[in-house]
Amino acid sequence: MKSLFRKWSVMPSRAINDRELKERELRVLGALCIHTNAVGVCWPSMDTLCAVTGYKERITIHNAMKVLKRKRYVRQLQPKDYQETASGWKSNRYQVLWDGDEAMPSWEEIHAAKPLQLVADQDDAHANEIGGLGDLQQHSHTPDSPAAEAITHAYIKAVQQATGQVRLYDNEIAHARKLADAGHSAADVRAATLNVCDAALERRAGVPSLYDVAQVMS
Repeated sequence: MKSLFRKWSVMPSRAINDRELKERELRVLGALCIHTNAVGVCWPSMDTLCAVTGYKERITIHNAMKVLKRKRYVRQLQPKDYQETASGWKSNRYQVLWDGDEAMPSWEEIHAAKPLQLVADQDDAHANEIGGLGDLQQHSHTPDSPAAEAITHAYIKAVQQATGQVRLYDNEIAHARKLADAGHSAADVRAATLNVCDAALERRAGVPSLYDVAQVMS
């Protein structure tokens, strides 16, 4: 099994010397750090945090987050602070605090930070920068057609390039099958996904699903 995301990440060194942090908190903090962009902001879903840490119960993640926020290793960002009360965020957004007293990130720092990209899509010189991702986890599922698989991967990679968000293969393959049956190519889906993501970011909406992209292409 390959690593789910990039092969290494940066986390606050002060956490290593903090004897009050349990393994649970360190694992969750590490999972958040895997996803941070250049300003320490990340928004992995609860399912993603469970998958990365290996914890099956969401309450475990929730309890660890309470400790990390109380000890100022993590700050939860609020949509109202960024004029996003109408649309909100589909996944909670956090900022990992290296020192504990960092200023709030600006809207531009959150949305204009260098997007997370697959390492395979980057030059070797940039593959290890903060915000880079390693190979995606290999999914286990009933084999699909090569066209549907290619469409799913094209969508996932385009979302990562445009927004820095990670989408799960198994959540999108059903829509990819329909697009493949309709004769759409992976290249068409990738181009459409980039356009839909750019439009979503401009209006400060959530990350579009493959279903949203399919609606535009229909």
